[in-house]
Amino acid sequence: MSKTTIFIDAGYLIAVTLKKNKRIDLVKLSKTLAKDSWEKTIFYDALPRFGTPRYAKAQKFHSKLCKLDKFEVRLGRLQYNEHDKPTQKGVDMKLGIDLVQMSMNHDFDTAIIITGDSDFLYAVQKAKEVNVNVRLAHFPGSSINQEFLQSFDGYDLLHDEFIDMCKL
Repeated sequence: MSKTTIFIDAGYLIAVTLKKNKRIDLVKLSKTLAKDSWEKTIFYDALPRFGTPRYAKAQKFHSKLCKLDKFEVRLGRLQYNEHDKPTQKGVDMKLGIDLVQMSMNHDFDTAIIITGDSDFLYAVQKAKEVNVNVRLAHFPGSSINQEFLQSFDGYDLLHDEFIDMCKL
């Protein structure tokens, strides 16, 4: 039987769903994307500054995710610039390394990546070298690099109707 693992770039998913004012049930999202082959979902994120209300809220959310069957959370960190604007560090690297390592270990047949970030191009290419079917799930209107888009075996558009099927 086919196995599918879903890799979620939380920064991308959260930014777009906040902009659209949508709340997504990540279990429904995973089941809908992977259908009967859903094996696991890995959520890649970074915690806000320690001691802030956003930190406590994010930590609680991650804790709930970890308790769900078939879910894992991998955390990077946030780095703040001189204007106190946060940038995620280590999150993309973890996703890319996991995608390649798990593909080489034949942990799944299909990988679905939810992102808008073309930095994963090389990891996608390496996963495909070991015959993994790699799909991209993204929101319409995301500025996806054409070379990145063409590197996938297929893609799923996370249009409003799809998101409504997966809402909380």
